[in-house]
Amino acid sequence: MSQSGKTGVDRSLILSILVFFCVGICIYKAKEFANSVSSERTTTAQVVSVYHSIFRGLRFNYYSCSYNFSVDGVFYVGLSDCPQRIADDAAKGMYSGSAGELARTNVTVYYNSVDPSVNSLLEFSAASEIEYRVAIPWICLGSFIILVFVLLRLLSANEKRGKGGVFVDAGGTVIYPGEIGIRSEFAGLPNSESANYFPSHRLREQYLQVANTIHPDRAMNEDDLALRERLMKEANAAFERGDADTLRRVLAEYKGAIPGGGQV
Repeated sequence: MSQSGKTGVDRSLILSILVFFCVGICIYKAKEFANSVSSERTTTAQVVSVYHSIFRGLRFNYYSCSYNFSVDGVFYVGLSDCPQRIADDAAKGMYSGSAGELARTNVTVYYNSVDPSVNSLLEFSAASEIEYRVAIPWICLGSFIILVFVLLRLLSANEKRGKGGVFVDAGGTVIYPGEIGIRSEFAGLPNSESANYFPSHRLREQYLQVANTIHPDRAMNEDDLALRERLMKEANAAFERGDADTLRRVLAEYKGAIPGGGQV
């Protein structure tokens, strides 16, 4: 996979995780409001300021209010969709900047009598519905990113696979031998093929077995990597000129150079 392709896949995966994390938050809040309907109580809250956002969920020109209230002597701070009258005033330009001050503006706050930290300036049923609506575009965005992620993975896989099961990297032609059945012996192979040739099936199988054994991606340490890289270059050159003898020698040299006879 090219570096740019790998970066694109990584970014798509990270973005999809972040997006569905946001979806999870919205759904969690929606369920929290829905489960709190039976414990819903009201009191008076003082709105501190109004915040404007261009887009939230499937709504545009969204306004939220920050507010504070107390229950049984305990002070709480909340942030919620603004009541319609305040949103209308904000839309008319009554407040300047991204946050408009609304000192001593009182509204009704809805809170959970069991846990007042669950609160809203809208009835819980309406607040729950809004959170579900907010989740919808996030779900669509996340699905789109996952689709891009899958397409990038398929594209990278196609880049790796060339004709006859090969792909090309900076060092030359390298094989994905695991996808092709490979014989362990080279019986019946000619010693060489002409320089102007189309690789025979047998020569390709031989090269696949060599590449499968000595490919640098399988190196266990730096010395092993250096040996594999040198022999892989020789194997690539031998394959290009149809030299079966050199392929045999490369494989034998590698097996004789490491403990265990080259078993990987």
